[in-house]
Amino acid sequence: MNKIERAIIYILRAAFVGLAIFFLVRILVDPNYNKWGGVIAGLALPFLPPVVEKVYKSHISFRIQLVYYVFLFISLDLGICLDWYKTAPFFDKIVHFGSGVLSALVGYYALVYFKVMKNPRGFKILFIVSLCMLVAVGWECFEFCCDKFLGQHMQQLVSVGVDDTMFDLLAAAAGSIIGAALMTTPRFVKMLEKN
Repeated sequence: MNKIERAIIYILRAAFVGLAIFFLVRILVDPNYNKWGGVIAGLALPFLPPVVEKVYKSHISFRIQLVYYVFLFISLDLGICLDWYKTAPFFDKIVHFGSGVLSALVGYYALVYFKVMKNPRGFKILFIVSLCMLVAVGWECFEFCCDKFLGQHMQQLVSVGVDDTMFDLLAAAAGSIIGAALMTTPRFVKMLEKN
């Protein structure tokens, strides 16, 4: 990354922390505003890319990080903290579909990192989809814990039971399958190798 791209990433990270602090203050001031899950995720998830880079001694491109931060803004700030999941029709399912595609991208780069791209395409698709489903289940567990321990209603359990969780997982699965199928084609592999 060049200096401008690095500065943009730092500004985005700082903006996420600033937004999380803003929503934290709102929680403390307004007893009816309970968005702890969004605040916790907003304080932690912006720092995931540099942690991954440090742990795996690898580089995450500017474009990939930019997509990640846009996704975080849409899912955390708009979706959770501003209640778009409850007020915008199908917003939740679109975001979970997008998380499947984004997770598929992470799965693709995991295959590259571990130098297993020469395996058959079926294996690569299975690996990517499995990783995506692990991420989706992890997020649903996070939502469940926020509901049970922080008194939130991220899973909308009162109104829809397990339907919300299952449709979220199915949307993430659809996104991951489509993402994995595309990302393992020769054209996409060449394009992703440039980034």
